Amino acid sequence: MSSPILLVPLAAILGLVCWGAIIPRWRRGLELYILFIPFAGAVELWLYPASWAVLIKDFLFAIPAYIGFALSGELGSALAGIPRSFGAIVLLFVGIVLVQAFNPSGPGLLPTLVGLKVWLFYVPMLLLGRAYVRDEASLLRLSRLMIGLIWLPCSVGILQWLLSLALGYQYAISLFYGPAAISATQGFARFNNGLMRIPATFAFVTQYLLYILCMFVPVLGCSALEQDPGWQKLRTASLILLCVAAFMSGSRAAFILVPVLLFVFYELRRGAVGFIWAGILVATVLGLALSVSQVDRTGLLHMETDLSENYAVGQLGEIQEALAQTWLGRGVGADTGAAHVVSDDPSQSAAFEGFYAKAVAELGIAGCLIVIAAQMMCLIVAASVRSRCQQTVVAPYCDAIMAFTLLVLVYGYKGSVLSLDPMNMLYWLLGGVLFSLPDIGVWRSRSDWYGEYTAQPALRVPEPNLAQAANASGMSPQP
Repeated sequence: MSSPILLVPLAAILGLVCWGAIIPRWRRGLELYILFIPFAGAVELWLYPASWAVLIKDFLFAIPAYIGFALSGELGSALAGIPRSFGAIVLLFVGIVLVQAFNPSGPGLLPTLVGLKVWLFYVPMLLLGRAYVRDEASLLRLSRLMIGLIWLPCSVGILQWLLSLALGYQYAISLFYGPAAISATQGFARFNNGLMRIPATFAFVTQYLLYILCMFVPVLGCSALEQDPGWQKLRTASLILLCVAAFMSGSRAAFILVPVLLFVFYELRRGAVGFIWAGILVATVLGLALSVSQVDRTGLLHMETDLSENYAVGQLGEIQEALAQTWLGRGVGADTGAAHVVSDDPSQSAAFEGFYAKAVAELGIAGCLIVIAAQMMCLIVAASVRSRCQQTVVAPYCDAIMAFTLLVLVYGYKGSVLSLDPMNMLYWLLGGVLFSLPDIGVWRSRSDWYGEYTAQPALRVPEPNLAQAANASGMSPQP
């Protein structure tokens, strides 16, 4: 690998090029950021153990996109599209984080800055998502961009699993990431039932799973929006690929989260029929994935049952322990995993796994309640948007975002999902997309129970009969 000193001028040149291209057109920066997400973890692993590699995507794409958006004059219209109730709770959330940044018992300057970045840096994506999606074409463009990218990390992840079976787990992953493979796989963690930690193109398996969960939104949401036959087939294939890749990621949570997401979405779309359809889909894809991956079904069932019971009790214990330590919070960054790199006492960082336990530890009980309220408000807004868009082409998108929002709210009990890439960025971005849906929906009538739509014909106004009008008025009709 080249010396870090030689990378400085290269990074400066690349930064100038990106900033020059993005600031005049901030949408380009958002698209480049989304394009870079599947590669970000791989770049971090290739530059391992450089901790600054996690900031590459933010420096090259996010910051200039924010600057370009601020200079574009679109801020006012984007803010106008955010419901006041949601805007108020987000401002309250930002406020409590900023107050805790000045907590005298905080972890120090650098860990606090890292904590601020983790909590707040991606909140403006809410506005960028709202402004980016202006009509069906822009929503379709964003969705196609995400759907097309799915195939790279998912294919790599499945390939890594198959190579691990053929060549050996450690050898196969080391072919991709060398010494960094130990970190990416959490020490080559492997379970007795055959599950293996597979990072694909991400820094570790949880990032990979979070990316998959986020990508279910455009894949499921485009079921009525997408009219091109080729893209429709790709969308259907992508749905199956996401499920298989999730079950072959080695993440134990995938066997719970993916079925829950699909069951909630299809129940919203089709009621009881959707619940049955989701069960058939999950059973079929899960059977396929387990057959290919050679995972022991009985061992997996026992592991998931024990895991669910342990987390139901254990994560509650985490919240109780956080409350026993503090009711007022220990300051931003005090329990942030990313802050341990710059912390004077790394052993004090990331003591809690759950997001709500972390919120209590850093923001106090009041901050935790505000964090939960912000997510609840997003869910409430999603339900409201869904009720307004029931007969529109964007109705599946409403249902997909609502199911996704509910999943994140529940998953936060177990894991610090909104503190990790790429969920922290995509959650706020999809929230902004949600607020645009009522403005871009084209009212259509259902053609069948499965959510397909056909455009209603425009109302035809009858042309006036000039002869009758002339007779009634006693005048001669004009030619």
